[in-house]
Amino acid sequence: MPRKIIQDIIVKKSIRMVKKNDAKESFFASDKKKFFEQKPSNDLINKIPVEENTNNLEYREIKKHVTKDSVIFLWVICIAAIATLLFILSSTFATATLTITPKNQNIILNDTYNITSDKNISSSTLHFEVMTITKNLSKTLKTDGEEYVERKGVGKAFLYNNFSTANQRLINNTRLETTDGLTYRIRQSVDVPGVKIINGVKTPGSIEVEIIADMPGDKYNMKLTDFKGDFTIPGFKGSTKYTAFYGRLSANVVGGFVGNVEKVSDAILNAGRDELKNTLNIDLIKEIFSTKPEQDILFKDNYYIQCNDLTDDYINKDYTISEECSINAIAFNKSALSSFIAVNKIKNFDNSKVDIIWNDNDTVSLQGTTEKPWNETSLKATFTGPAQIVWVFDTNGILSSIVGQNKSIISSIMENNKNSLTGIQATIRPTWRNTFPENVKKIKIVDTIRDNIK
Repeated sequence: MPRKIIQDIIVKKSIRMVKKNDAKESFFASDKKKFFEQKPSNDLINKIPVEENTNNLEYREIKKHVTKDSVIFLWVICIAAIATLLFILSSTFATATLTITPKNQNIILNDTYNITSDKNISSSTLHFEVMTITKNLSKTLKTDGEEYVERKGVGKAFLYNNFSTANQRLINNTRLETTDGLTYRIRQSVDVPGVKIINGVKTPGSIEVEIIADMPGDKYNMKLTDFKGDFTIPGFKGSTKYTAFYGRLSANVVGGFVGNVEKVSDAILNAGRDELKNTLNIDLIKEIFSTKPEQDILFKDNYYIQCNDLTDDYINKDYTISEECSINAIAFNKSALSSFIAVNKIKNFDNSKVDIIWNDNDTVSLQGTTEKPWNETSLKATFTGPAQIVWVFDTNGILSSIVGQNKSIISSIMENNKNSLTGIQATIRPTWRNTFPENVKKIKIVDTIRDNIK
């Protein structure tokens, strides 16, 4: 049987997938071109069966499915990255504030107590300390006249007791004599301390005193470098004390003069001294409050200022005056005073550690047996005015307990500190966090009582 050409030709599409709108021809297109180059009849061409490219449809479906899965995967990654970033940021910038209200009690003071500077007395007694600062200041005044004067030189000396362990009383104007016969006198009565044994060595007792020349004139002026030997005490001559008591110059003797000098009127002189005293008073009060130890408290008006006129100097026609002032202040230890007041004002006080918040109008008046209470060891102190006793809580202990912990720990913190606290609140930032920062420096404690008075 003769062969039919059309039956021997099998046209198959290329298995190569071709993208839509691809400019290149497929393998099938190439075969088709060759076929047409043989120029078969049109009928033959029209009868060639063409298979539908089902592979192309499958590709589209696979691509569509893959693309959808990829988008979902990318969203999951983005969400995870954002969540991680938010966690890192919240951990890095997280802060917390603990607002604590300590236990407290208001009191009214109108009480008088015996106080002492002797630390050897019972700890249940209130103790005080004396703080002392001395300053001097000079001012030059213009002279406005002339006058004849006779002035005695003034200086300082140490007096020594090498006689016995007992103190030796020397009255005002006791004479001191130099090896070349110049006589000076002490300007106040003193008790020269007795001999002491220090590290097994016998050490004479000593005290510094102000001395004045027995006669006016510049021949009694004396520098430390010019002083030879020791002062003797003529009043002890003929007794064993004469060689056991002696003196040594400690400050130049100056101011001795006889003759005409430039002078300053009393009005100018008094005004100048008042100015120096006022300046020294202000400076001393500021300094005593600024330099007192942090653990001490000093109440207003519990200080005493004493001033002395120092020797005036003449330089050319200028007249220089000098003042020396000392401040003596009565101070209390804050903690000891707070506990002492709490014990005496709160019934059944449990000896907890407390502070006292003092009112600006509170006063403490002191009374001694002399006009110089700072020199006494026992005084009466009257405390007057409103005050607030505030319990002390363990700040460091609370912080160490909450670092990195869940916010719910606050209830146990409150329970453990119920003797010193009446309330505690916690605020954590960002607000969605429920745990305190790991870094203790990022946790702030606010004391609702103490912080409100700073």
